Amino acid sequence: MQPPQPYPGAYGPARPVESYLSKRMVFALNAVGVFGWWLGGVLAAFSRDANVLNLARFLVVSGGAMAAFFSVGGALGSKRTTDMQNIGLLVWAGLVLTATVALLTFMGRP
Repeated sequence: MQPPQPYPGAYGPARPVESYLSKRMVFALNAVGVFGWWLGGVLAAFSRDANVLNLARFLVVSGGAMAAFFSVGGALGSKRTTDMQNIGLLVWAGLVLTATVALLTFMGRP
């Protein structure tokens, strides 16, 4: 009878962080952030309840910050993107932050 094999530890070698910044992942995380931003805008447009407006503000800020953060991360950290794609992601991050501030201004104070 053979002795049991030793536990190999992790499931294979660790992946580098850059491998998680694929174009598809950056696009998907941007889509999730912009969806949160959009949902917050819709909630703010159709409701004047203070609790709903607070939820809308949270969705707008967190969605806009998430989209901008992952756009900048994709532009600066991905080795698979070209220079023009990096510039596009940085411009997109600026537009998302500008639109977030504009939407928060539209919401106003309760």
